Amino acid sequence: MKKAIPLLLALAGPVWAGEVHSAKAPISQPQESCLDGWFVGASAGYLIDFEEPMYTAQFGRDLPMNLGGWCTAAYLELGYTDKSENRIVDLQRQVFINFDEELQVIPLTLNFKLERPITNNLNVFIGGGLGVAFTEFESHSLVAQIKQSDTVFAAQIFAGLTYNVSRDFQVYGGARWIYVDFEAPTLPAPFGSSGLDFDSQAFIELGMRYHF
Repeated sequence: MKKAIPLLLALAGPVWAGEVHSAKAPISQPQESCLDGWFVGASAGYLIDFEEPMYTAQFGRDLPMNLGGWCTAAYLELGYTDKSENRIVDLQRQVFINFDEELQVIPLTLNFKLERPITNNLNVFIGGGLGVAFTEFESHSLVAQIKQSDTVFAAQIFAGLTYNVSRDFQVYGGARWIYVDFEAPTLPAPFGSSGLDFDSQAFIELGMRYHF
């Protein structure tokens, strides 16, 4: 019996040693994959050339697709901006006519976004979109009135940074180049044309997205 005890301890030694080694072995952390779910978002910003604010609302989906380290998403976005101004036309001989004019622009685009992390919570994103813009132009005066509604081509490219407040909630800031194929109608002579053109615009914005 006395000889059996040292023998059992000798056999148990490698077992205990193996358990200690396994407990100290590093455990690899699984890397987070791209999200796969729906999100809603909104932003507010300023159109540099149009000199007016613009607001957007988004609804889309994170795609479980990784392109060279970039996570992807597709979403619909609806925007809104408008501008009013009073234009004075000089008809000579001290005759002036006031024109009250207003332009509304509502872009609707389908967008594709690429996003990748810079640090734990900070990400960079780039993307673009194509769609249409619903425009409405009105001009009123004592001598002439015009109202024109149209649906025109719209496109945009964008880039910026997002910050992950939590896994589900992001805030972001960025800049865009927006193109809307709109040209203000020309009024009958001698009243000239409106200065409410939209065309190509630079846009800076702040926004947020909630993933669910």
